[in-house]
Amino acid sequence: MLEAEDFCAGGIECTLQNEDGSFPIENVERMQGTVVDHKVKCIIREAVLGAMKIQSEFSSSRAHFLRVLNYGRDLFCKGDPNIIKYWPKTWQDCISLLSGEGYTEAIQYWICLNREHPCCYDITNSPEELCKFEHKPKVTSGGPRNIALIGHWDGWQPFSTSCKHSCGAIEVSIATMKKSDRCSTEEVYVSGFVPSYLLPNKCPISLDPFLEILVKELEDLFVNGAQGSESTHYYYGNYRYHSRYPSDERDLNMFVQTMKDIECEDRPTVHATMARESGFTGLSILHRLYAAYGFNILKDLTFDAMHDVTLNIIHHHLLRYLEAGILSRNEIDVRLAAIPWTSELKDGRLPTSVTKRLGFWKAEELQKFCYPASEYVLGGILPDDEYHVWILIVRITEMIFQIGRSGWSDDDIQLLKQLILRHNTLTEEVEGLKSCVVTLHNLIHYPEEIKRFSSPDNYWCYTFERAVHGYVVRSSNNRNMELSFSNSECLREFLKFHSGNVQSSMKLNTSFFPGYVHASTISEAVTMAKHRDVAYQSILVGGKKYTSLSTHEVTEVFRVLKKQQLKHFTLAVIQAPSIYMSQHGFGGTLYRVGEHVLVSDDAGELSVAKIDAILAVNIEEEYHLLLKGEEYAQSVTETGDSRIHTSSENPFVESTSSMIFFPCKSIVRKVMLFPDPDHLHDPYMYVVIDHQRPFIPLNKEAVIVPHFPEAGDMVCVRGTIGNEVYFAHIQSVNKNSNTCQVYFYGNDPGHPSISASKYKRLKLQETVHWSSILGTAKGQFIGHYWVA
Repeated sequence: MLEAEDFCAGGIECTLQNEDGSFPIENVERMQGTVVDHKVKCIIREAVLGAMKIQSEFSSSRAHFLRVLNYGRDLFCKGDPNIIKYWPKTWQDCISLLSGEGYTEAIQYWICLNREHPCCYDITNSPEELCKFEHKPKVTSGGPRNIALIGHWDGWQPFSTSCKHSCGAIEVSIATMKKSDRCSTEEVYVSGFVPSYLLPNKCPISLDPFLEILVKELEDLFVNGAQGSESTHYYYGNYRYHSRYPSDERDLNMFVQTMKDIECEDRPTVHATMARESGFTGLSILHRLYAAYGFNILKDLTFDAMHDVTLNIIHHHLLRYLEAGILSRNEIDVRLAAIPWTSELKDGRLPTSVTKRLGFWKAEELQKFCYPASEYVLGGILPDDEYHVWILIVRITEMIFQIGRSGWSDDDIQLLKQLILRHNTLTEEVEGLKSCVVTLHNLIHYPEEIKRFSSPDNYWCYTFERAVHGYVVRSSNNRNMELSFSNSECLREFLKFHSGNVQSSMKLNTSFFPGYVHASTISEAVTMAKHRDVAYQSILVGGKKYTSLSTHEVTEVFRVLKKQQLKHFTLAVIQAPSIYMSQHGFGGTLYRVGEHVLVSDDAGELSVAKIDAILAVNIEEEYHLLLKGEEYAQSVTETGDSRIHTSSENPFVESTSSMIFFPCKSIVRKVMLFPDPDHLHDPYMYVVIDHQRPFIPLNKEAVIVPHFPEAGDMVCVRGTIGNEVYFAHIQSVNKNSNTCQVYFYGNDPGHPSISASKYKRLKLQETVHWSSILGTAKGQFIGHYWVA
C-alpha cells in the first residue's frame, strides 16, 4: 500500500483531487503506476552504472559491455515486458540514461596550425568553420581560489609496438589534496588527448591550442568563479664561478617583450638565432594567467625529479661509464644479482641486467640502481675520480626519493644545495662542458623549489606516468583514438564521482583480542589501522596457527618481557607469517618472516636481526607481540676495529647463530644484507644496506663546494700526505691550467712565543691546482701574520 510520502519520494505532483480532498480511484491507480515505474527506472539506472564500472575496471569493449548488459536484463526483467521496455538496448541508450545524472561526452575541437600564420592558431568546433584571430579583453571580477593544480604533459605509444602513431595527454592533479589520495592514478584528470603524430616538428606553439582549452577554463574559473625545442644544444657551465657568485633572480617583466618578439618572428633562421641567444622560443600561453593571479612562467613552473634526476643525470653517468669501458657490464650484473631486494622494492620495476636490459630501464629501475644499490655494486670497481662524482648523485637521489619524503628542514635544504653545487662543478671538470646540459643545470633550482613548492614527491610525474597505462589498455577500434580515449576518460571520471557516496559493504575478516589484532590480508590491516586504536599500531597478518615454545625459549620470553616466571602459569602462542606496523615508513610497513630488521634495545643501541617467527604470546590471559630471530653482530678486524664498507661507510655484520626474542615495538626499520663483495658466493659477513634511514650522517660543512679562486684570497689547501691542511695566500690565478701561484703560511720557528693560531708567510712561491683548494680560510691579517 502506497502512502502519501511515496508520491513525494517518487517526485510525482498530484493535483487531480475531489472537492472533499480525496483522490478518484482511476487517478490513484495512475499515480501508483507512475511511482512504481520511477522506482524501476532508478533500479535499472543503478544496474547500468554497475555494468559500466565493470567495463571501466576491466577495460573491455562496448561489445562485451552489451553482453553484460543483456545478461543483467535477463536476470532482472525475467521476461516481463512491462520492465523490459525501460531496459536500455544500445550503448547510446545507456549514455542517454546517464545524461539525466549530469554526464556529458568529450568535446572534439579542430585546431588550425597553418603555415600562412605560423605564429598564430585558432580553435574551431568543426573543420568547416573558418579560423579567426580576435581578442576580447575581459575584466576580472573574481579572486584567487583555494586550490592549486599540478599540470603534466607527456607523449606515449598507444600500441605495444613502435610506430609513428604517437599520442599524448595533458593531465592535471589537485596539489591541495591529501598526498595519499593525490598520488593515486584515480586522481589524475585529463584535460585533453593530443594526436602527437600530426603535430608539426620544431613548432614552439604546437601544444598551445591544446593548452588553450585548459587555460581558458582556468581564466573563466578565476574571473567568474565556479558553481559549488631546438636541435642545437645550449650548455650551462662555469659552475665553480657561479657557486661563488650566484646569478641574479630573473625579473619576468624584463623578458616579456623579448619573448613577444620571438613569438612574432616568422623567419625560421632568425627565430632560431633569437631563441638560442635568449633561451626562449616565444611567449608561453601560460603567461595569460599572470594577469589573472600572478602566475610567473619563470618561477612557478616546477622541475620533475623523475625526468631530471633518473632518466637524464643518472642514466647519463651510467651510460658513459659503460660506453667508455670504465666499468665491466658482466661484473655489474654479478653484483646486481646479489642485491637482496625487500618486498617493498620488489613491488615495482627492478634493475636486473645492464648487459641485456639497460635499454629497457625506466625511471624506477634507474632510481633503485642509483639508490640503494649502486654503492655496493659499483664500490671498489669504479675509479676514485669517477666515484667521487657518482656518490654525489647517490646522496642527491637518497635525499629526494627517500629522506625528503618525510619532510625537509632548512639544514636538509642547505645540504642538498651543497651536494648539487659540488656535483655539477665536478661533472663539468671531469667530463667537460658537453655534459652541462639543461637537465644538469635544473638541479641547482631544486633547493629553492622545495622551499616554495614542498617536497618533489608532491608534484613529480610518477603518478601521471602510471595513469598512461590506464589509457593504453582501454579497448579501441584504433580509429580516432584520441576521441575514444577522451570519452572513456569522461565516463571514468563520471563513474568515480557517482560512486563516491556509495557505502562499502565489505566485511573485514579480522580478530580482536586484548593485546593483539589479526587480519587476513594486508588491505584489511591497513583499513583496521586507520579506524581502530591498536596498541603500537601493530597487526598480525596472514594465516595464523598455534605453536609451542621450549623451556629455554619460555625463560627467554619472560626475560624479554621483564616478568618474573611463575611456577604455574598458562601460556599459549599464536604464530603468523607477517606483521603490519602502520607508523613505519610511508603509509605503514609489512614485516615478513625471513626479512632483516634494525632492532633498538632499552639503551637505544641498534643491532641487526633476521625475523624467524612472529608470535603473539598469551601469558595469563594477556597477549604480547614478540619476534623470534637470528642475531647479527658487527664484524671486527684482528686489531679489534669495526669493519667498514669503504664505498658506503656502512658496517659489516656476521651471524652469531644465536636465537633472540624482542618485542615488535623495538623494530626500527628494514635493512638489507649484501654479501661481502670479495666473497659473493660464499660470504661469512655482510654489508648492512640501511636504505630506509631517516637522515644522512653528513652535514653541509662536510660537503666542500669547489672554490673559485681569485688573487688576494686566503685559502685552505689539502696536503699530499694524510689529511693535513695548510693556509695559502693566492698571488695570481691561471684559468687555462686551473692553477694558482700562492705563498704558504706556517708557524714561525724563530718566535716560539707566538700563538699557534698565528702563521707567517714562507719564502717560496708555489703552484697549487684548484682541486686542492678546500675553501676560504677564516681569519684575518694582523701585520705580517695571518691569525686563524
